[in-house]
Amino acid sequence: MVLESSRAGALFKICNPKIATAIAILSTPQEIRRFRRQDGFPGVELLALLVDCQILLKIDAGKDRELRAAEGDDNLVLWDFHDLLFHARSTEGRHANPLGGVYPYLGVVPPLPAVRPRWPGKKIDLRKFSAAHKEAISPLAKLLHERHSTRSFDEQRPITIAELSRFLENTARVLSKWRSRVYLSDGGPVVGYAVRPYPSAGASYELELYLAVDKCEGLARGFYHYDAGGHALVPIGARTDEFEALLRGAELAMGVPAPPQILITITARFGRISWKYSSLAYALILKDVGVLTQTFYLMATDMGLGGCAIGSTNIDLFAKITGIEFHVEGPVGQFALGRGWKSGAAD
Repeated sequence: MVLESSRAGALFKICNPKIATAIAILSTPQEIRRFRRQDGFPGVELLALLVDCQILLKIDAGKDRELRAAEGDDNLVLWDFHDLLFHARSTEGRHANPLGGVYPYLGVVPPLPAVRPRWPGKKIDLRKFSAAHKEAISPLAKLLHERHSTRSFDEQRPITIAELSRFLENTARVLSKWRSRVYLSDGGPVVGYAVRPYPSAGASYELELYLAVDKCEGLARGFYHYDAGGHALVPIGARTDEFEALLRGAELAMGVPAPPQILITITARFGRISWKYSSLAYALILKDVGVLTQTFYLMATDMGLGGCAIGSTNIDLFAKITGIEFHVEGPVGQFALGRGWKSGAAD
């Protein structure tokens, strides 16, 4: 039996001092028989906790015990430590720390100005160059100017399945596929790629869409995965309490009294991008989320619909609904979609 210390640090705050002390002395994975010989070993209560948390596990004696793959979860091998820590700590579900707009530095330091003070020196005023083109503003520029966040939706006039289909087709559908060999000094495998309407780091397109549908004309209330390759919605059986918790979380995050008509949860298949990139994989994923979110905003504006990006997600709730481990595929963003009120709050 081997104790894997890379997971042990997360238990410091929930263990009693005796157990925490025992965990703290670990710096590398080691056999239990060696650990038991150390002074202050807490005995059965520690082993029970570690087994329950899946920190204590049995490995194949024929494998290299220094490899993380020996933990029995190859998906963990694809994570850099700082990326997994960032993912777990910047989302809800796996910690009880404050998260979101809690103004932690209120009264400590003043807020930064909305517009950065300009650099000293002679400026070149561009307004005179822009004025000549104001009358000939392009449709894209018009969309960019009109884009805003809509948090309140018209419950009497829900979005239709035809509108949802058009929205998904023009923002996330797979347009084409191609394959390319990874050229390394000793050769490499052939990797498959897909093209979608938005750009993605290394053409990875690791993002997936899951829809919690509250109100949509022509579509039953429920939880769905968007099959971008087949342009189809696939229902996923979600427990009522978990489905409602997902919608309530979005409602709370937006500060409104009702859930969105459709809540889109953006997830990432983490290994799709970390297989290639080291140290910056999670940063690239978040950049892709930003690009996709702007694409959502522009399409919603073009269609006369309302949308709102949501900053917080609950990775454990999604794992419970789908049965997918949080480090294999998990939420990295959310977007509320529907038909907004004329007077809906905007920014």
